[in-house]
Amino acid sequence: MDASASFGEVVNAPWFLVVDLMGTVAFALSGITIARSEGYSIFGAIILAWLPALGGGLIMDLIAGRNPPGILAQPAYMYAILITVLAVRAVLWLIDLARGRWLLFFDLVQIYVTARRRLKPMTLLVVFDSLGLAGFTVTGVFTAIQFNCHPLELWGPAFAMMNACLGAILRDVVRADAHNPILKGSFYAEIAVAAGLLLSLFVELAPPAAVGYGVVATLLVVPAVRLMLYRRDARAPMF
Repeated sequence: MDASASFGEVVNAPWFLVVDLMGTVAFALSGITIARSEGYSIFGAIILAWLPALGGGLIMDLIAGRNPPGILAQPAYMYAILITVLAVRAVLWLIDLARGRWLLFFDLVQIYVTARRRLKPMTLLVVFDSLGLAGFTVTGVFTAIQFNCHPLELWGPAFAMMNACLGAILRDVVRADAHNPILKGSFYAEIAVAAGLLLSLFVELAPPAAVGYGVVATLLVVPAVRLMLYRRDARAPMF
């Protein structure tokens, strides 16, 4: 069994589908966080949730020539986004309705208010984006392997960046956010490229049996690095 087959087994395993769905939900929550803080409609929230979760993957699939694209082959991703948006809206509606009315939900409302004061929308956005960044980096490298894109050390990082970042860039374009953080100084795409390169090299050089460890390491290290750089307010090199 070669490394590519081993990598494919890991990515297609049921546990990794769960991880990938968690990444999709995490990116969707990042869009929902923006929609809530900036006063978007429910439709606007769905768009802001959909773009970072699936927009980059759709562009990557079209470039790779995947037929049908992943979001058509696996509808679970669309269901995950819709359920996440509606579930969060239902919870927020319940909290808004309960505030000052239902003693039964007084503690829940207090927890929500306290958390909202302590956790700024941008902090939540970074946390959710960090989780999605890790899972989508791995699936980006897998797409490059699946479609025999050579050299892998070039296309693995490129696809990781597309899958993890293009959707978030499109989200900020739709928001007409002139200060697009991914393009203006924040360490984000650089992390996907670096992690995609390391994972690609690991797949090529490591024994097939060890490929799964590389995937798990990527899922753990990428969010940690992203959050550490954010806390330290580290800035990417400017042009």
